[in-house]
Amino acid sequence: MAFQPTAITHEREARSRGEAFAVATVVRVERPTSCRPGDKAVIRSDGRLQGWIGGSCAQPTVISEALASLEDGEPRLVLLTPDGVAVPRTGLTVHQMSCFSGGVVEVFIEPFLPAPQLIICGVSPAAAAVASIGHVVGFEVVVVDALATPEDFPTASVVVDRIDPSAYPASRERFAIVATHGLWDEEALRQVLALETSYVGLVASVRRFEATIADLAMTGVDPERLARVACRPGIEIGARTFQEVALGIVADLVSRRRGVHGQGERVRVQVLTKVPVLHEDPICGMLVDPEVTPHRLEHDGHVWYYCAPRCLRTHAKQLGVNQADKVGQPSPA
Repeated sequence: MAFQPTAITHEREARSRGEAFAVATVVRVERPTSCRPGDKAVIRSDGRLQGWIGGSCAQPTVISEALASLEDGEPRLVLLTPDGVAVPRTGLTVHQMSCFSGGVVEVFIEPFLPAPQLIICGVSPAAAAVASIGHVVGFEVVVVDALATPEDFPTASVVVDRIDPSAYPASRERFAIVATHGLWDEEALRQVLALETSYVGLVASVRRFEATIADLAMTGVDPERLARVACRPGIEIGARTFQEVALGIVADLVSRRRGVHGQGERVRVQVLTKVPVLHEDPICGMLVDPEVTPHRLEHDGHVWYYCAPRCLRTHAKQLGVNQADKVGQPSPA
């Protein structure tokens, strides 16, 4: 029998890759159910469910709630019941799960978001100070410069001479500061703007900033991406030293993350696939993912989705249609 990776194995893999994921744990059941308390599944940011928290009746709702938890960073307790009714409890979200076997499943979903990434281009004193302070407040620091060494940047997790876009998934919360002091501003911005970032700042005078942006625009860099670059990042604290400048820059990034910056907004993890739009089974009332279920009926300009063949047959009979001519394969809603 082939070895099947457990949810713990998938969790370790996601952690090692620095990916966002959620862990769903079954905490209570009322039989009959196909899962037991303690069963777990990992839901990746692309919507994949790895592990076991029940069958097709439970999975679409759990995936949807898990992706929502990655968006807002909040855990949630989800109750799946045959009628969608339960005694109100603080923090409990109730969904209908009308499997014909009946049963109740309660699932705790906890999001795990990797540390925000701070990419710093340059080896200037300002860059070194930003790296040091950024590490202290919880950023994973990446330093990019051909002259940079791990000894010069002991708080950096990664030191590279250039950015490889494939190593920086879009699901990561990411900020970038270019402090190359005119040595390779354009190339640094070109590399940074190839990534999905929440914020890009160029440490430069207004004149040099405008000239750099103009030169990049002339070489064909997307104007929308260039518009995201901020000049002289940081909040005003009357800084005079490189360390004080760095403090203002990192404080600016933290305030943007926490949603208290006047011109910023709270940054959320980018979910690689949309949170599924679930459709209600017209017979049992269960929420069904139209991109997953094979049970679908088209009639008179309408499309219905079902949790199981029995619901499809029942509804087809009610509508008086020949379901053999109307059944299709899953398709996007």
